[in-house]
Amino acid sequence: MRHIAITTALFALSASDCANAQPPASVTSLPAAVREALLALCAPCEFADSDAPWNPTDVLNGRPHRRLVNTEETASGWRVEYDHGGRGRHTHVVVFEFEPAIHVAEGSSCLPAVRVDCEW
Repeated sequence: MRHIAITTALFALSASDCANAQPPASVTSLPAAVREALLALCAPCEFADSDAPWNPTDVLNGRPHRRLVNTEETASGWRVEYDHGGRGRHTHVVVFEFEPAIHVAEGSSCLPAVRVDCEW
């Protein structure tokens, strides 16, 4: 009887994880203006979707050095989180707002100034 209770509990836990699972973050699912602004930050760069192969190292292998982690539409724009591979692999968060024109907003892990060297 105890075995059945444990199996039932494990099934319930795994089922709730599936219910909360988000679809993979995809570059193509972003609005064109957001996609263009994101690519302009690190040009020339490429992004892998969250479920696609990517290159988290410094070794050149033809795969993108950046991988989307999460994309989320907000009330005034989009929040994009991505991994940046290489030595000192890290994560960036970019918040794009649409008004008055599309721009990087507060809440981003790096804000551009008049002249800032930032390696998006």
